[in-house]
Amino acid sequence: MGALDRLPACATTGVGSLPFTDPAEAAAHAVAAYDLPFCPQLPRVEGDMIAEWLGADPRRCGWSPERDHEWRRAWRAWIERLALEPPEHGLVKLQVTGPLTLACALERERDGPPSRRTTLMLALEVARWLAATTASQVRTLAERGLTALVVVDEPALAAFGTDGAEEVWDPLRASSPLWGLHLCCAVPWELIERAEPSVISFDLGLEPVTTRAADVLSRLAARGARIAWGCVPVDGNGETAAGDLLTGALRRSGLEGEQSLVTARAVRDGCPPGASERLPVNSVGCVDPFA
Repeated sequence: MGALDRLPACATTGVGSLPFTDPAEAAAHAVAAYDLPFCPQLPRVEGDMIAEWLGADPRRCGWSPERDHEWRRAWRAWIERLALEPPEHGLVKLQVTGPLTLACALERERDGPPSRRTTLMLALEVARWLAATTASQVRTLAERGLTALVVVDEPALAAFGTDGAEEVWDPLRASSPLWGLHLCCAVPWELIERAEPSVISFDLGLEPVTTRAADVLSRLAARGARIAWGCVPVDGNGETAAGDLLTGALRRSGLEGEQSLVTARAVRDGCPPGASERLPVNSVGCVDPFA
């Protein structure tokens, strides 16, 4: 039995962001309210998914592999909460802003459009830098008897394209026994099939399950992967519609709840004032880094 098989059918988890400002409150919620606990991101405190890793001004000091990482505010509180309420199945989730997305953010202020070759080379450096921090977090969790699923969030893939992406993800893939991809853009199914993530997470409202998607998802699931269906609206309304989205996706893909995770849909403009805290969303994960 694979590690993901320890999760219940249609296990709930969050994409990452929570509408909290207090790290301890966010950590308590992220551990207690979901089948698969995750380390919360706090965009109201840390800023968007770029600032979370690179600081408020990513270009302030230029890029260097020795650059300090901006540690997630809720990390320590989350670790402490997990010690009090460890999940019985022993699995937790980490989210990482993807190296392509961070590289695009670092490049976008240069004169003229970003060079694809330069951005790809930078993304490889960033990936190794990210992997060093992530591997440290994975080890910390392992020392506490927890297995980490590391999910790479790559909204820039829609603008950057897929060539070279697999190589860029290799350092992060190697940082944990389980790794995944979250895409809030058109999903490049050929790339996903080649990359073979342990989890693929996407918004069912943005990316319906086509015949091609169903073929890839079925093959991934046959290898033990889980599909994280983004179907729950961030405002907490429309549970019937969410259920219809999920039921339709399962029917078209031929998959079962045992092969599924359930998470929130993506939004583009930050956590809305009335955002539900039942199933959060990575509300800043759909920024176009080239915009």
